Amino acid sequence: MVWFKVDDTLALHHKTVAAGNAAMGLWVRAGSWSMQTLSDGFVPDVIVGSLGTTGQAKKLVEVGLWDRLPTGYAFHEWEQRQPTKAHVHDEREATARRQKEWRERRKKEGKK
Repeated sequence: MVWFKVDDTLALHHKTVAAGNAAMGLWVRAGSWSMQTLSDGFVPDVIVGSLGTTGQAKKLVEVGLWDRLPTGYAFHEWEQRQPTKAHVHDEREATARRQKEWRERRKKEGKK
């Protein structure tokens, strides 16, 4: 499981206040979806339509939290604030490697 990170200053940040609660609800839900699917902050139009409204998405673009792309939206500066798909895969591979090595050591020691 990976986490969508939210800065502790989000609640009263000027962009958040300008966007409003409804648009920020879309922002949080889309962030969670993006992290779950490892989309690197890209949210297709069809997903935006499932999580919120086009008006809310436009508001996020207007205040600078999202960028408009031809087939969806992108979180502004995702790579600086969230783990990328490549980073998550690297971490998962490292964890799997450590677990495998631990199991092999335990097996050599005669432990289950």
